[in-house]
Amino acid sequence: MSSLIIATDETQVLVATDTLATHPDGRPIKFTTKAFIVPHLKLIMASTGIMGFLGRWIVHVNDMLIVKGIDNLDYHAPRVLASLWQGCKQELSIPDDITTSIYHFGFSEATGLVHSYRYRSTDNFKSDRLEPYGFLVKPECPIPDNFTFPQDIIAMMSEQRTIQSSKPKHERVYVGGDIQIHHLSHDGFRVYTLHRFEDYMRDETAIYDACRQQKQNPQ
Repeated sequence: MSSLIIATDETQVLVATDTLATHPDGRPIKFTTKAFIVPHLKLIMASTGIMGFLGRWIVHVNDMLIVKGIDNLDYHAPRVLASLWQGCKQELSIPDDITTSIYHFGFSEATGLVHSYRYRSTDNFKSDRLEPYGFLVKPECPIPDNFTFPQDIIAMMSEQRTIQSSKPKHERVYVGGDIQIHHLSHDGFRVYTLHRFEDYMRDETAIYDACRQQKQNPQ
């Protein structure tokens, strides 16, 4: 799972994600990118849930589809995502209780305004237009009054970590690594690292220790 904090209005999109990928019990697997820019379509893709599926989707869109923009892509997305997901589940033996959601945020080729879409595996990737503009936050946390970008992103994601740490391990969303920002406006894209959590080095050590252990004791 992932932290995903979205802020949208008619003219811009802010996507904040963490970078930590874990096993269901919270053991770190790796650091990874959970959002991608698609410059020729003027959109940002992001995901929550299982690691790796978003990468397959962006490669398929870039290499296999001919589309004008985010609205035209929405026409194709449900069918293609459902097909890719079934293939991914079979290839990787993904259990039925593991899910994923894909998000698209970008400028409409029809209106020139920001449009947002969500596609959830639990709903067979049916198109879900996200309206109105504002915030989308996963997992839950309070949205500060008089939100200030980007300072409040750090506070919000830190609050997500605090809330999740109080839950049983099997119910938690594990958030960590870095906070990455993907910002889209009419001027283009800006992508940067906003913050590194204090337990980054602990997680990095655990990742490499597990990797060495696996090489020494291959199954």
